[in-house]
Parts: sequence; structure tokens; C-alpha cells
Amino acid sequence: MAGCGVKIPVTVPTKYSAKVLEMPCGSTGIYGYPNLCDKCAEIHKDRDWRRESIEAGENFDEDY
Repeated sequence: MAGCGVKIPVTVPTKYSAKVLEMPCGSTGIYGYPNLCDKCAEIHKDRDWRRESIEAGENFDEDY
């Protein structure tokens, strides 16, 4: 798992606005990519999350 687990602020859109939540670094974001702190983002900057999810058998672009 990527991420160190430290709490980071994450902006989440709402119906008419947005709110900021404290989420752990490495948790899954609203678009499927991990929420990463600056340090972990630098470590994993060359990682292709989309390719890895497809190789793991996930249907990345399909709606159910």
C-alpha cells in the first residue's frame, strides 16, 4: 500500500460547494487514485496507478 497514514486535508466536492476532510495518506480518493501527502507523492510520482489497477483485474472505466 502506498502512503504513510498521516492525516492530510482532502477537498471533497458537495452538491453546491466543497468541504475539507482529514483523511489518512494512502486512502482511496473520490476518483480512485490514492490521497497522498507531499512526501509520498514525490516517492510515488512515476507510478502508473491506472495500469496497476487494470493489471489487478479492476474494471477502471466501467459503470455497474
